[in-house]
Amino acid sequence: MATATLQTVWDCRWSRPGHHITGVSDALQPETTWVCTRDGDRRAVCSDECARCSRWEPLAAGNPIQLSNLRGAIFSDRVIEGAPAPTAIDVARAALRAVLVVTALGFVAIGVTVLTDPLSVPMTVGLWLCGAALLGLAVFGQFPAD
Repeated sequence: MATATLQTVWDCRWSRPGHHITGVSDALQPETTWVCTRDGDRRAVCSDECARCSRWEPLAAGNPIQLSNLRGAIFSDRVIEGAPAPTAIDVARAALRAVLVVTALGFVAIGVTVLTDPLSVPMTVGLWLCGAALLGLAVFGQFPAD
């Protein structure tokens, strides 16, 4: 009894995605969809050729294709890293700055609302100065790291 193995281009140990440029037609692409790296160079292959290849080897289970092998227009030797999650201290600082900005805007708005007659000008100026101080603290404030 013989066992048949389906030889697909994406399951071959030697096949890699070809270099592709986004927004360019297939006829003008620098490489085909798949390339073979068995001989050390990048040779264009189609899925039919890979299916009949006598040197086809299955991709080892559990070995994903490394990103360094995907050198297209999108990846082009970039290191892909995830952004670190913000700590609780960073979130608290951001929340404090947001509260200070909202409070400063509230002081300015109350100052404009109160400014109805000449006798309320000193109170309005005081409210605006408090708003400016809070805004300055929100922008330039140095909050402890720990």
